[in-house]
Amino acid sequence: MTLVFISCSRAQNPGTGEGADELLEELLQKHGEVVYSSGGGGSAALASEADEDAECLSLAVSLAKVASEVKAADIRVLFVKPIVYWTEFFIILTAFSNAQIEAISSKMRDIGEQQFSRVASGDTKPNSWTLLDFGDVVVHIFLPPQREFYNLEEFYGNATPIELPFETQLQ
Repeated sequence: MTLVFISCSRAQNPGTGEGADELLEELLQKHGEVVYSSGGGGSAALASEADEDAECLSLAVSLAKVASEVKAADIRVLFVKPIVYWTEFFIILTAFSNAQIEAISSKMRDIGEQQFSRVASGDTKPNSWTLLDFGDVVVHIFLPPQREFYNLEEFYGNATPIELPFETQLQ
């Protein structure tokens, strides 16, 4: 499988994130190199775009890792840019209580702000479907009945799944 990288041109003041470089390096070694480029230009433009690609992927994987650390289940990262116009990645995960949703979203907001200079818009109180929008990465946190009912993985079945470099719980 070849990992598809994309450009995150909407990023503002990107950070590097603690451990993000290691996660990115592991993904690059496992899946390959930048294979999709949406911009023209010379090698300097391509190098800049590759840095932006890495930043987006790093944010998505870092947020998924936070969810895993807070014991979320069935965490999926999908590359959705070819099928939607408003974002690059979806993260879809299951939590089992409003308290767990609050813990996950709070930690994700902290990581986004502190390590990637991204402020999430979206739900500030836990709901059965809680949404955090970091611009290029949109997080969907579901309670089990809502995840099954809305079934975003099937709805966005043409999206490319990103293999995560850590174990996710299946329940």
